[in-house]
Amino acid sequence: MKYTITTLQLPEASELLKLFLQTSWAKNRSKQGIAFLLKNTTTYVAVRDNDQLIGFGRAISDGIYRAMLDDIVVDTKYRKQGVGQIIVEQLVNQLNDVEQVFLNTKLDLEPFYEKYGFSRSKGVTMSL
Repeated sequence: MKYTITTLQLPEASELLKLFLQTSWAKNRSKQGIAFLLKNTTTYVAVRDNDQLIGFGRAISDGIYRAMLDDIVVDTKYRKQGVGQIIVEQLVNQLNDVEQVFLNTKLDLEPFYEKYGFSRSKGVTMSL
């Protein structure tokens, strides 16, 4: 399949909400919160099939030392078709000059991210 990939045009909050509703980790986000997220996002990739948003991912970064891949989501109908690969490759390319890029993921997705050079951190992730 041929998809449209952009790093120059953010999706609308309503489009991204449809993808987030398909997840366990972002299904409770509001359209207003997503609009704020998008307003403050500078490193991202959006994937479309025709005009439909089918994938999205972003990075939170200082642009030189640290970056975190976040909110990587693919429409359930398009999973296992290379859309996640497109998103990760595009994000990693955009972060090529950043010293350290990391992400949080579920255990069952570790093999997917290992293909792009990610490995389990020896540190401890903590959160509030």
